[in-house]
Amino acid sequence: MKKVAIVGRPNVGKSALFNRLAGRNIAIVDAESGVTRDRLYSPVEWNHSCFQLIDTGGLVTSPDELETHITRQVELALSEADLLLFAVDGQEGRTPLDDEIAEKLRKINKPVWLVVTKIDNRKLENAWTEFSVYGWENSFSVSALHKLGTAPLLDALAEEASQDTDSIEIEEKPAYIAIVGRPNSGKSSLINIICGTERAIVSDMAGTTRDAVDSEINWNYHSNGHVEEKNIVLIDTAGVRRKRTVKSKLDAFSINRAESAINRASVAVLLTDASVGITVTDKKIANIVSEAGTSCIIGINKWDLMEGKMDKKSYEKWLRNEMPFLSYAPLVFLSALTGHNVEKLINRAFDINLSAQQVIGTGIINRILHKAFEDHPPPIIKKRRLKLFYATQVGVSPPRFLLFVNDPKRVRASYKNYVVNKLRASLGFEGAPILINWRARKKQ
Repeated sequence: MKKVAIVGRPNVGKSALFNRLAGRNIAIVDAESGVTRDRLYSPVEWNHSCFQLIDTGGLVTSPDELETHITRQVELALSEADLLLFAVDGQEGRTPLDDEIAEKLRKINKPVWLVVTKIDNRKLENAWTEFSVYGWENSFSVSALHKLGTAPLLDALAEEASQDTDSIEIEEKPAYIAIVGRPNSGKSSLINIICGTERAIVSDMAGTTRDAVDSEINWNYHSNGHVEEKNIVLIDTAGVRRKRTVKSKLDAFSINRAESAINRASVAVLLTDASVGITVTDKKIANIVSEAGTSCIIGINKWDLMEGKMDKKSYEKWLRNEMPFLSYAPLVFLSALTGHNVEKLINRAFDINLSAQQVIGTGIINRILHKAFEDHPPPIIKKRRLKLFYATQVGVSPPRFLLFVNDPKRVRASYKNYVVNKLRASLGFEGAPILINWRARKKQ
């Protein structure tokens, strides 16, 4: 698809425009400067045409350490984009920084369309004339807040995209893998080494990543001795913090985006820092993953720092005691810095994704569960015992089962765990939570 990047100085409304054109709230929008840091992507379909939209951080003249990273992300977006939307603020008017950016874009030698933002009322209709000195032929006045002028811009983008698109192939739906963890656990470093490019900002400063950043890549999936190319979307998320350490509205937004990423992911990679150990925050994130019903694999990052200090079996035993609610999640010891076991981690995550999509025959399920009830009958409660009539699978990713019984009130947590363990032992579902609903069979 044709790639369209939105660029400009901070606070001109790039992220608001990105969200409006994408048709959903992806980028965090706030009055504070420097909210967008990594580049964000979203496919846009309009008038039977498709193009890839890219949101970028604001360009500044004298960047500090973080702004230097942001500028690097913008430059990467500029290099890969086919078309640039130069966003300027119609309310504030032309600034010296706008002039500098315009000169920079002119040297890139790519088509540039001028987009004058924040045209929220009729008094600002002629604001574009102040920027006509830049000399670009295509100019649009928009208000992302009030949906004004965005339809003509989308029409023009769709027409431009259709010129480069002979046909669109329907591809296999990608697996969404969310990389989650507390701040500075190495999530962005892991994303970069998997993508083979500087996809996310890596810094010692905690909380660098704010948005949930999607990266779609082709992955050589190794399974049973053969290699198959698969599409995966890696989601880099903001580090989840404890509530008392959330100091701003933006931190809260970032955490909400991370939790949303867990909910929409096929598999969550819970990345922990071996040099620090399992923290209260790690347990909180594990609980979020568990409650979301998302399949999970636990990555023990920075294991290269622990070599000779602790053996893997002891560490795993300790971790299982700390996170009993993720007992179904396999562990991979890795180093995002050196790349050790990173390929293994993603292949295992893809294994888990495929396993969670299994559909099991009703006959097989009933044979397994009836035998489980015979081998270990439920306890007698008030002179009656729980009785299983029939079972069936009702969902995948995660696998869900419906059991028809005489009285769901007689199900005890310990027996529910027993049934889940029997299903897992017989059917696999490694890394996926098995969800069971108990229903009373209606009397005839």
